[in-house]
Amino acid sequence: MKRNQQVVINLKNDDKIIQMLGKVTAIGRDFVMLTNLNERIWLPYHAIESANLPTGIPNFSSSHQYFIFDNDLRRKLLNNFGETVSKRDVLIQQFFEESLATNLVSWRKTWVKIRTDKEIVFGKIQSVTQQKLILLLFNEKIEVDLTHTTIIQSIRFINLLSLLGKKRFGLF
Repeated sequence: MKRNQQVVINLKNDDKIIQMLGKVTAIGRDFVMLTNLNERIWLPYHAIESANLPTGIPNFSSSHQYFIFDNDLRRKLLNNFGETVSKRDVLIQQFFEESLATNLVSWRKTWVKIRTDKEIVFGKIQSVTQQKLILLLFNEKIEVDLTHTTIIQSIRFINLLSLLGKKRFGLF
């Protein structure tokens, strides 16, 4: 219902509440993805405490405002449904409600920072199974259990250099 709108999401992490602000880009079976100017943020439903609209942002009650009738798309869906849907991420999300694991597969080779219940890890997404996310940091493989993940954030290269420096000096 809030796709393409700005939202504030409160997350539970131990005894702390973390606030995330962004535009809802994707909604899956077990996650929501936000984007802002700098990053993509994947939030599993089990970590979300609440989601609200920021004050001062209008709430659109009807979804018809975002509906654009496309005769060509309609014809393609009627005549060749599988091929048409598989070529567009928005249609895949709408028809199949993909899981966090399947969404992350399409982001392979992306640098991410992951906050779990106990730690913060970062690396490049190498592969994903239904329960595990395998990151690669130089030649070291890191396995992260998706059931204990609170936040997955994409990292820009400049921010990655800063994180590597902090890890090297034990500040992380």
